[in-house]
Amino acid sequence: MPTPKVRNQSSSKPISDAGDGRVACYHRNNYKFRELKARSLAWFVQIAIRRDMRSCFQGLLHRDDPRVRLQGHLEIFNKLDELETLIRQRHIVGEDDLATIGLTLYNFPTLSHFFVAPKKQAFVREATVQELIDKGDYIRALLLKSRLAAYIPGDKNYQEASEEEGLSLVNQMTSTKVEEEAGLEGKDICKQKFLVVDMAAPVTILKQQFLKLLDREARLRLSPYDEWEEYGILPYLDLRQWEKHNSTKVKAKTRVELIYPNRLHGYGPKKVDETTLPHTQKLMDEKGPVFRGLLADASEEFWATWVHVREEDSDGNAAMAEEALARWFPRTFPHNFPDLERASRLFPDSRDGLQQSIERLQDRQSKLTLVERIRGMDLENSSTALLRTMEALRGKHAYKFPVSPEDDVFQEEDDHHPRADLLLRQRCWPGHG
Repeated sequence: MPTPKVRNQSSSKPISDAGDGRVACYHRNNYKFRELKARSLAWFVQIAIRRDMRSCFQGLLHRDDPRVRLQGHLEIFNKLDELETLIRQRHIVGEDDLATIGLTLYNFPTLSHFFVAPKKQAFVREATVQELIDKGDYIRALLLKSRLAAYIPGDKNYQEASEEEGLSLVNQMTSTKVEEEAGLEGKDICKQKFLVVDMAAPVTILKQQFLKLLDREARLRLSPYDEWEEYGILPYLDLRQWEKHNSTKVKAKTRVELIYPNRLHGYGPKKVDETTLPHTQKLMDEKGPVFRGLLADASEEFWATWVHVREEDSDGNAAMAEEALARWFPRTFPHNFPDLERASRLFPDSRDGLQQSIERLQDRQSKLTLVERIRGMDLENSSTALLRTMEALRGKHAYKFPVSPEDDVFQEEDDHHPRADLLLRQRCWPGHG
């Protein structure tokens, strides 16, 4: 396993001048989103990169776990200095920029999952039988491991009690209620709900009851990109991350001068706390509606690009598609070489086969352009299509810190796991199950 780099620590005094060369690059006017054509993909890529840069520190702490090594957090950590420099210079970072430091969008776990088979973002669909079984197993495990175990009839040992005795405690509850009674906090309660829908009911009533259940209004527009730009979300994220990584403080007033340069007389540090900070927190919450909305918008742009490339629409999306292909698609799409390389190191029994696959795909890729590869793909029949939908809704491969007990991809203690091999083959290149 590669040794992580040791970052230099700084003890400089707080920066009080917005013109200081160390922070002047984070001036919000440097982040020119309104010039972009594929704004949803651009915003999604930026947020994903920043999220994964932050989470790589946690990944470093858990680097002995195979799931963390598979995600590539250590690679991001070892490139943090170069990534920070790239952000300081380019501000809005794309695939073309990452190529200059030897990275690709596939190196970032959030984006790696997104590009597995991005045709579908099925936020509403019928549950599979396996998902129903998994949900039942999750409820049973929750009964055993939470405070609910004290109420199990008999000798209070769920493993020795009958299934009927244990489930009789909760069989009239919703899964959300079970989690609440088990003592889970709101942020830990599963965001995925299995609903009972009467498909024969009038659509107007279904919409009304569905929105009431969600406790939110109907989403009538795309993500508020202009507002995010106005609030200076990206410069705020980049500045705070730079402060943390370099152990240097920036005075609150200076931060305001960088984020709200045109409204210095009316805005103070309190404005950042009231607007920029809460919007940033919502956008960085991968389970929250703001991030999920951005994910849906990015998926729509991805698919619009796909359709345009395959010459299935008019030239209406030409400018957007051209920018998306140049900046917001991995240059090796659909082949995820970083995952394949990691897998070949992680699973000794599969190393030879994976290396042969890498060499074959690299040879094939060198003969085709990105457009030609997309035109030759059959995503509908791809083995990754199901997995992509699963990832979008369940986050099956998204490693949680600490290890989530229900994520059983690597239950074995040794380095080789047949199911993990299958998942990797599905993730890393379409059409190979």
